[in-house]
Amino acid sequence: MENRKKRKFPEDGIQQFGELYSLLYICMAKEFVDSFGNEGEEALRRAIRNFGHERGRRLRERHEAKGLPITVKTLFEHYDLPSDARFRRNPIELTDYTRYSETLVCPYQEIWAELGLSRLGIIYCMEFHQAMWEAYIPDIIVELPKTLTKGNEKCRFEVYRKGHKKNIPDPAPAR
Repeated sequence: MENRKKRKFPEDGIQQFGELYSLLYICMAKEFVDSFGNEGEEALRRAIRNFGHERGRRLRERHEAKGLPITVKTLFEHYDLPSDARFRRNPIELTDYTRYSETLVCPYQEIWAELGLSRLGIIYCMEFHQAMWEAYIPDIIVELPKTLTKGNEKCRFEVYRKGHKKNIPDPAPAR
């Protein structure tokens, strides 16, 4: 993790928290895998899924206590963390049953790439979202056909309840 370049440090508290959150994850992930190999990676995957399940369960309980409907739209419109303005997203569709979107810039991925550890960032991306969102809505499906951590130009989120998948093509690139 010594491959560092000069970077701008965020002043905003939410951005600082996000940076520390992603740094905590990647340092722990590296230690798990370096120290314990495949067993460490499996333990990391379980830990990320457990974290996701706990967050999703708590968010659902909070929404139920407020009398909010448990839908895909509610999940994303009343999330458990404030938004970090450094993320650049392209929302495509959000309904009670679906969310199609793209993430064009992810500050977590940028930190992981800067440290040369995108391969461990992939684990977070592939495990966390499904775990959290299925704890909130048990019949939710999360597909990530593209991710920044895998070297794609964006993350493509196709999130839908069983029986509600749509074929929504990638939007035309911005000109």
